[in-house]
Amino acid sequence: NALYQCLFKAAWQTLSKFAKRKRHGQLGMTSVLHTWGQNLSQHIHLHCLIPAGALDKAHWHEIEKGYLYPVKALSTVFRGKMLAALNECDSSFAKVSTPTKWCVYSKACLTYSEKLVSYLARYTRKGVMSESRLVSATEETVSFKYRDYKDNNRNKVMTLSCDEFLRRYLQHILPKGFMRIRHYGFLANACRKQKLALIRTQESHTCKPVKPKTEKDPLIPHWPCQSCKAGILRFIGIAESDAATVTTERTS
Repeated sequence: NALYQCLFKAAWQTLSKFAKRKRHGQLGMTSVLHTWGQNLSQHIHLHCLIPAGALDKAHWHEIEKGYLYPVKALSTVFRGKMLAALNECDSSFAKVSTPTKWCVYSKACLTYSEKLVSYLARYTRKGVMSESRLVSATEETVSFKYRDYKDNNRNKVMTLSCDEFLRRYLQHILPKGFMRIRHYGFLANACRKQKLALIRTQESHTCKPVKPKTEKDPLIPHWPCQSCKAGILRFIGIAESDAATVTTERTS
């Protein structure tokens, strides 16, 4: 429980620090805790969805860059925030050896935001493993399907003893009452309704109208003129006659 709390805290503190440094205003964040890997191993991490803009008092500012903040800088600050939170929670964490370089994965999602939201939504309701992944179960072993990310995402089958399967499965059960989905900043539950209404009002005045895409002219069959060898014959249609013939016209 303490580790999960520190993870949420460090992630939001890191983003808030960058927003304050860049004078962007208040960010918004929806975060989802994910603790398992495909083979039921413990893989604790957060998926964070952050709108591309900030609310400065009562004014909405869009972030025009293709990314929010530099990944290397985010990784460095997040490492410091996370270790500080762990040390504050339990001083014994200070003695644990950790890598000097951490990795925060950050990517723009403007072109596929709907797919990203759908991806995160799957983790809000489903459990650690669906029944469709179970292959077989005996009194001694359990076999299930998984995707091996280290081997080009190949589908494989893993067989574990019943004790090991239960151990892996039970380590992903969260403490009673723990909130796995959390909202921060202008997306926080206490102010989300009012602040989103304010943002939408400003966007309606600032958004540029989107021009409808013009359809390209359909491809018209054409051939070089067999008579002059210079003009181009384009298909017009089929003339109605006793013997149907294809009518062409030289256009150049």
